[in-house]
Amino acid sequence: GRADYQRNLSVSYIKLGDLMKALGEGEAARRYYEDSLAIRQRLVQAEPGRADYQRDLSVSYERLGDLLGALGEGEAARRYYEDSLEIAQCLAQAEPVRADYQRDVVVSLIRIAAMDSTQAAALLQEALSILRALKAGACEIPDLDSMIEYCERRLADKGL
Repeated sequence: GRADYQRNLSVSYIKLGDLMKALGEGEAARRYYEDSLAIRQRLVQAEPGRADYQRDLSVSYERLGDLLGALGEGEAARRYYEDSLEIAQCLAQAEPVRADYQRDVVVSLIRIAAMDSTQAAALLQEALSILRALKAGACEIPDLDSMIEYCERRLADKGL
């Protein structure tokens, strides 16, 4: 019944999922990620105002999206990425000075753009706008320049 223990267990499941994915054990990874997701959903349901629980849930959606994309389940992956993006956007709107929340939005936009060629340009433009604002604000974000270069390159490939 202790939320802190449950949260720690969900982190362990994520780490086990990451390990199974790295070992090429997709179905085992899926089970661990789904176990983590179930815990995180319960924690958010119990305390919806907790930003840390919301972000944890967003990470679970992202991990499942990554895994399902790698397993060739593109539509399911996209739905998880969209769920992750929705949470990331809410967190970023609630605390716009949190660069890590802004980065989470960018990561989700880039992942969805990779899955949706019809909306890719608009999503990448949105991501690039956020990244440029972060750079202008001298925010310390890991890989900020490489993320900007990636978006610019992808847009250039599309002729934009």
